[in-house]
Amino acid sequence: MLRVSMYQISMAVVDPDAVGLEADSFERHLPAFLRDSVPIAELGGLEASSEGAPTRCPLSLLAMLLLQFRYGLSERELQRRCQRDLGFRYALGLEGCARPPSARTLRRFRERLIAAQGEDYVLRLSLRVASAEGLLGDTALQAIDSTNTDCRGAVIDTFNLVAAGIRQVLRAVARSVGVRAAELAKEWALERYMARSVKGAAAIDWSDEKQRNALLTQEIRDADQLVEKVRELHQRVGLPEDIQGAVDLLVQVAQQDVQRLDDGTYRIAKGTVPGRIISMSDPEARHGRKSASKVIHGFKTHVTGTIDSQFVTGIAITDAATHDGQPTPVLIAQTATNGVKPTEIVGDNAYGAGANIRASNEVGVQMRTKPSRPAPRGAISKREFDIDIEQMVITCPADKTATEYTWVGAKEEAGPVPQFRFASEDCQACDLRSTCSGATAKGGRRVIRLSPYEREHQQNRAFAESPQGQHVLRARSSIERLISHLVRMGMRHARFFTMKRVQLQAFLVAASYNLQRIFTIRASGATDP
Repeated sequence: MLRVSMYQISMAVVDPDAVGLEADSFERHLPAFLRDSVPIAELGGLEASSEGAPTRCPLSLLAMLLLQFRYGLSERELQRRCQRDLGFRYALGLEGCARPPSARTLRRFRERLIAAQGEDYVLRLSLRVASAEGLLGDTALQAIDSTNTDCRGAVIDTFNLVAAGIRQVLRAVARSVGVRAAELAKEWALERYMARSVKGAAAIDWSDEKQRNALLTQEIRDADQLVEKVRELHQRVGLPEDIQGAVDLLVQVAQQDVQRLDDGTYRIAKGTVPGRIISMSDPEARHGRKSASKVIHGFKTHVTGTIDSQFVTGIAITDAATHDGQPTPVLIAQTATNGVKPTEIVGDNAYGAGANIRASNEVGVQMRTKPSRPAPRGAISKREFDIDIEQMVITCPADKTATEYTWVGAKEEAGPVPQFRFASEDCQACDLRSTCSGATAKGGRRVIRLSPYEREHQQNRAFAESPQGQHVLRARSSIERLISHLVRMGMRHARFFTMKRVQLQAFLVAASYNLQRIFTIRASGATDP
């Protein structure tokens, strides 16, 4: 007869060694970090509780919040881990059969923390601790880059976008007048738009362009009629102001992708308009590109970080259509707030725009990037010309000079710039005329138009070609390794709707990563806390 014995580790007091927590594990170090590094005065009055539930320690709730974003967990997954995972229970200080805080309690605490200390509080805290421990001695030179973050909302096509817009307006109006949305849709002959997918319910041949256009035309006309009905209803009985937001969104999605034909019908327009809405449930999300072959659906996450110590010093969320260099001043401002402002930032070509270099210089930071790409094949690059801005003289590769120039581009945002013209006789007598430019090859002369940011471009190019510049530019790749850690911790996918909430996610993921980095460095040179 077999005898079976079962052994179980006691949960009365969790022993991190007994449950096998690694020396640098997040759960092992988190309790001591919160106890020693978080001033309790900063969390005063944040004890989250609800009717019938006990008051929870703010340090325990902060630990739970950090565990969620360290491991990229949903609220449901977090609850399960805190209930069953001994490492998580150790990090929260749960003893015996004590239950972890509920998801509702955690959300209430998160909102109170943001209101009291700001959404970037934990990131500032992580950098403050890293600095106090002497781990941030390399902040003078930092790197910058971006990655994609897919939106949480469903990305849908034009037919379903318009239908979803109609559905949202119907639901908003129905709530305000106290009727069911289905009843209002039936009264206004818009029942078809209450279906989950208008394309799935449409019995048409999708290979037939005429039938597709007929369905699209009907949607656009229904949207226009609904807008008019809502406006008339508002004039008669008055409607809440928030309904106007749903109406405006419907108008935008009904116009952004369509082209009106001569007979009054519509078809899908070619190309994509700037700022196109791609999701009704997350209307701030946009299409964008990280490269020629990589399309982004949602947002971009922009990151600055140290090169050797590998800490995140700033992180910002924009829609996916935003150019990589645009949030640079925001990131620099974050580093200043966090007490880790650099004197130099190195980035890839996307950050080499003259406006971005100038904006960085104006706040005391030198932007370092690779020089811009040469001119298209078949012409001698402008980079091959010696441009003396002070003397207003340009010397070509054949040692001919141009001093004649006119001011052009007066209506452009950056203002007028000088455009130099070489003498026709010099160009036509030159052995390089056939390859210099299309104009010289056809009997004309070479024209060089300066950039409004010519001085910034020249300074950046001179630095990049120096030995020091080449060393600095090679260090840029460190940011890619740092971003890869953020991606593994869940920054590739948004956990919230709206850009503001995704920004909160970014701050918490970056803070969790920084804390893990601190714990790893501690473990590599010290024993358990």
